[in-house]
Amino acid sequence: MKPNAKNKKPGKEGAALLVALWVLIILSLIVSSFAFEIQLEAMLVSHKRKKFQAEMLAQSGIEYARAILDKQSEAKELEIEDMNEDPDGFMQSALFIKRGLSTTSTIELGEGSFSVTLESAEAGRNVNLLTRDEWFEILEMANVPSTEWDTMVDCLVDWIDPGDLHGLSGAESDDPFYQDRGYPVKNGPLDSVEELLLVKGWGPDILYGKEADEEGDAIFGIADLLTVWGDGKVNLNTASTDVLLSYAEYEDWELESVLEARNGEDGEPGTLDDGIKNLADVGADPNKFKLQSDFVKVTSVGDMFGDQYRIEAIFMLQGKNSMVVYWKEGPVKKGENAR
Repeated sequence: MKPNAKNKKPGKEGAALLVALWVLIILSLIVSSFAFEIQLEAMLVSHKRKKFQAEMLAQSGIEYARAILDKQSEAKELEIEDMNEDPDGFMQSALFIKRGLSTTSTIELGEGSFSVTLESAEAGRNVNLLTRDEWFEILEMANVPSTEWDTMVDCLVDWIDPGDLHGLSGAESDDPFYQDRGYPVKNGPLDSVEELLLVKGWGPDILYGKEADEEGDAIFGIADLLTVWGDGKVNLNTASTDVLLSYAEYEDWELESVLEARNGEDGEPGTLDDGIKNLADVGADPNKFKLQSDFVKVTSVGDMFGDQYRIEAIFMLQGKNSMVVYWKEGPVKKGENAR
């Protein structure tokens, strides 16, 4: 007599079903993992592509700036009617550079763009050429305690000058300050303003400022007043208000006359008559100031859908030619000011 089918145990069939379900789950996880990796790879490739495109746009901005610099020696005095022949403002930019002014251009290229700014690299006071009294003017303006001035300047002189003779309050390589840090004094001119951070008696508070606290009054940073480029004369057409006020002879009313003269006869910035044409017009000392620059700072920022890449370069002008003497580049971090 055959056994009743209703009495069969479902063990084997249930186990097979569980195995099938587990296989389906594992396969689903594998497929999902592959899909996630593919999506992640696509995002990375897209980001790298946009970053590369932003870098190439920044390079384009540098070349655009180079063309302006090469043309500035030929820039003619534009008239209002010439503006119709200069829709992108290229010749106006060349004219502004010829006059020692700053200029900014933004150019759209496909889905991206670059913004390039040309400005004098001699709009600050040259750290390598300042006299002791000039340093005292700057430190006084920055609200640095006068008890520190002699030590700071003597240490800076010892950092720059050849030999190992100490200034009265200075420090050479045998000073514990340098021995503890493992580097000697340079015995040469500074290559950047930030190099002051390596010098005894100087530090971030001096360069970038600090708020008042229990230890003392506020200090106003001096980094923006300084440069390492040029012959020591400051470009009067682009120097900031603070740079001009760092000169003891400048009073507020004299500064106002300089700023007005920069805007030309129409009093409007960014127009064709901008720029001081003669130092005598504003009573400026030709031993301290100039109107054109031999070194121009170029900042080019490429942008592709929010991904930005920045290049900073210093061009030395030699007649009709220009030559790069400084170069720095890198991506712009999110939230960082592109300028």
